[in-house]
Amino acid sequence: MSKKHTDILDFIRPHYRKMEGYISAGMQEAKNDQKIFLNANENPYELPGLEGANRYPEPQPPKLLEAMAGLYGVESDHITITRGADEGIALLFKLFCNPDADDILINPPTFGVYKVYAGGMPARRILSVPLLKSNGTFALDVEGIEAALDNAENAVKMIFLTNPNNPTGTLFDQADILRIIELSAGRAIVVLDETYAEFADGSSLTHKLAEFDHLIILRTLSKSFSLAGMRVGAVLSGITDITQALRTKAMEIYPIPVASVKAALHVFKPEIMKIARGNIEKLIAERKRMEEFLRTQPCVTAIYRSMANFLLVEMKDAAAFCEYAHSKNVIIRDFSSAPDTKNCMRLSIGTPDQNDLVMDLIRQFESL
Repeated sequence: MSKKHTDILDFIRPHYRKMEGYISAGMQEAKNDQKIFLNANENPYELPGLEGANRYPEPQPPKLLEAMAGLYGVESDHITITRGADEGIALLFKLFCNPDADDILINPPTFGVYKVYAGGMPARRILSVPLLKSNGTFALDVEGIEAALDNAENAVKMIFLTNPNNPTGTLFDQADILRIIELSAGRAIVVLDETYAEFADGSSLTHKLAEFDHLIILRTLSKSFSLAGMRVGAVLSGITDITQALRTKAMEIYPIPVASVKAALHVFKPEIMKIARGNIEKLIAERKRMEEFLRTQPCVTAIYRSMANFLLVEMKDAAAFCEYAHSKNVIIRDFSSAPDTKNCMRLSIGTPDQNDLVMDLIRQFESL
């Protein structure tokens, strides 16, 4: 085993390195209709309308692994299917972060779940290197991250980067991301959350997994492929031992429900995938239309460049507008009280009719 390979495995918490993973009945034998399964203590009787629900699902369904491997351009043994990217985040904390000993590093404003899960672990400290804000957009503070890594008082185990970023929608300079990955080699794991990558074609770094063993990428079918309700995501790693540790030691025994697997495989049918990709294009076009409209509105003070399916919008009084929209049964995320997004709302892009309604509400709000 190479030294490089050993380094990333050394990041795993010591007891996980020593413990044996659990091999469930579902892992021992591939499922098919020609076999009679009497190995998992399942009830053999199906209930009407719930056919197939009496059997445990495959822990990592091979057909879905193959489909996701094709989508993300990696090998199937480099994928751990999870219940959305959120579960992937939790699993990484579980596998790598020693409670009260390891620090994590985030770049606010960013996805709030990183901080919540770190607090629940608990991580020793949550280090913040805020994004740099200039020229109507945000950028990673590469020098600040390097300083945090170099600080002997810090014990950075994981760095979370989101690209495109949530809640700002920013597509970061790929050179900056790669520089952070290079700086972290042998020192920390870089978790690159690519939840919104399909809205920024060509932004993914999955092709770099083979080059950087300490890079882990999160993906999901929730946003781009309309499967938020089915909870299907993935953790991608270039090291198969990390994949195996996640599958057999960190995650639950039967994590992905049968209905979620069926829904995900349905998305991968060529005719459905064509529709899904068409919907992505519609959302991008609507995001541009909404941005053009917002630039004409006096109550809007800034619109941050977005490559996701939402816009971060600064207003004279974002909280008041969100409250007004709520009174009209339109729910918009108010970020105005957060220190890094003062007076901002995050507006998800809807259908043309839904977006027209939001535009009408902004006009009405202007006239109050």
